[in-house]
Amino acid sequence: MEKLLFIIIGILLLIIFVLVAKIYFLRKSAQEITEAFHNRLTVDTNTLISISSKDSYMRNLAVEINVQLRLLRKEHHRYSQGDLELKEAVTNISHDLRTPLTAINGYLGLLEQEKKSENVQMYLSQIQNRTEVLINLTEELFRYSIVTSSQSLNYERM
Repeated sequence: MEKLLFIIIGILLLIIFVLVAKIYFLRKSAQEITEAFHNRLTVDTNTLISISSKDSYMRNLAVEINVQLRLLRKEHHRYSQGDLELKEAVTNISHDLRTPLTAINGYLGLLEQEKKSENVQMYLSQIQNRTEVLINLTEELFRYSIVTSSQSLNYERM
């Protein structure tokens, strides 16, 4: 009877040892995944998460994280491309508006030198004021596009 009790205790100790070892290796795998995931999010790299564990659940977890990382990279690339296109469009629009506004302002200056009635003078004054507002808005838009494009260049250098 005592011999059977020692065998059962030995088997239980062996099971406990195996389970403790399994928990240790699962924790180690979880730590590897955590560190690799943090690294992939902070560093712009295309490498995927790989782990040393043979546990199928941990390997499946790493595979699923890799799938999500690929999707995240794809969305980030799409966002960056769209952001770049938007900044270029803003720059082009502001530049395209500046040219005709400068011409309009020049012709208004020439009209100021001409002889005109009081009503015409009032209308020209209104046109001049509105043109100045448009010129200022266009200049602000152009400065904004320059500032945002230089900020994105600074961020890319880091």
